[in-house]
Amino acid sequence: MKCWGAYCVISILLFNFQVIADEAETKGGLKIVSDDGNFSAQLGGRIHFDTYIFDKDLEDPVNTTDFRRVRLTMKGKLWKWDYKLERDFASDGAGGLRDVYLATQFYNGKLTIGNFKPSRSINELTSSNDLVLMERAFTSAAGIYSGRGRQQGIGWHTHWCCYTLGLNLMNLREPGDPRNSGFGTAARLTWAPINAPLSTVHLGISRSYEKANQDTPDIIAEVAYAGRRGPEQLIAITPGGSSNFFGEFGDDEFFLGDAGGRVNITGFELAATYGPLFAQAEYAYGHFTGKIYLSELTYEEFFGLPPSFFCDLLTGCFIGGQDVHAWYIMGSWAITGQHKAYDSKKGTFKSIKPSPPEGAWEVAARYTTIENRDFHQLRASNFTFGVNYYFNPKVRVMMNITLGDDDFTGDQTNQFAVRLQGVW
Repeated sequence: MKCWGAYCVISILLFNFQVIADEAETKGGLKIVSDDGNFSAQLGGRIHFDTYIFDKDLEDPVNTTDFRRVRLTMKGKLWKWDYKLERDFASDGAGGLRDVYLATQFYNGKLTIGNFKPSRSINELTSSNDLVLMERAFTSAAGIYSGRGRQQGIGWHTHWCCYTLGLNLMNLREPGDPRNSGFGTAARLTWAPINAPLSTVHLGISRSYEKANQDTPDIIAEVAYAGRRGPEQLIAITPGGSSNFFGEFGDDEFFLGDAGGRVNITGFELAATYGPLFAQAEYAYGHFTGKIYLSELTYEEFFGLPPSFFCDLLTGCFIGGQDVHAWYIMGSWAITGQHKAYDSKKGTFKSIKPSPPEGAWEVAARYTTIENRDFHQLRASNFTFGVNYYFNPKVRVMMNITLGDDDFTGDQTNQFAVRLQGVW
């Protein structure tokens, strides 16, 4: 009933817009603008439908189909303010909220307040509609920023000449997470020294700081090294906002630590296009504070194997500060000759765009890895090869083969995945 009520409200609003609208556009979507230009509403969305088939090794993932993303988006203007409301029906409850914010021009930039992606990692900031491979690399929320792809807070972004700058102050809370007092900051600066119609060189640097406080979930780095819905490996963990997590010293299972862990991450970006060729690489270094005590059983539950180091009989296994390194190198080639355009306002690259009724072919490959150097062989990586066919600028099919490798457990599960994607 709540969903039907929301749909009715949207329909009434659209009807009222139509009554007073001076202009209605349907090119590439539905957009309605009031006669004075002060109000507008535009509907958009995306459907990503995936199929996953695994070549199993030590782990036993389930072959399945999955709606990866089913999003409905409304955005527009409220006088001098922009708004965006995006809901993903592939996620339950408040966790399905994606970009939800109000924004306005401020000091030659855009001031955004609400829920959005922090300014860090070109691979993370690239829209899922524009990715050349189905899943993101380990320098993003698919790894070192695990579960922290969007945050609530305030951000400011500007661009000039061949530069972009983004600054954020956020609460460490994604929609659906419990209320907490954690906070963080992020900043990203990019430079495109070359940006011609058919060639671009992009450089970028980002810095992120996250501080857990009251009721903040544990901050982790975790990867699905054989693709989505496949086995996962915990790489690093820092304590959240509770000093006593569960159990007591001497119990078979306990997890104790000092509240208020911190994570500092620095990232570097390099990308370039030349005609139909595209290459991109990132490196991220993060320091996760520790002071955690785990029983041996809890350690094995978290990391997948018994500890390879000494654990005290009473206090268990001590985890201190952890240094995490993640990087990838990726390339693609549009066989049919299209060029990936550079978005100089955001400092990211868009997908290739075929000219209907002709389609386009694209091949891509990437190697990505992440490692905690304070644990022996706590490293995961994968090699992914992809083929994309674009039926038109709005619909494409993606095929990926991912060769997973978990050095910590020895698992080498692989995945074949297919996605049918539509966007409007």
